[in-house]
Amino acid sequence: MNTLVIKPRSEEEQEFLTNLLKKLDVEVNIVEEPTPNYETKRAMEDVNAKKGTKVNNSEELFTKLGM
Repeated sequence: MNTLVIKPRSEEEQEFLTNLLKKLDVEVNIVEEPTPNYETKRAMEDVNAKKGTKVNNSEELFTKLGM
């Protein structure tokens, strides 16, 4: 299973990305914690170890997804 970690810059961006990912049949779980949880830490470590892909914004995400 792949994990997608997104830190939206606004509520509008969060709502937009949530709706888009649901349309793409991607499970969406919103985590609002002051510090990253275990899954988020693992995903961040994977990106740092070059086992994942880091994007800086939604436009870059869409490009990586081929949209």
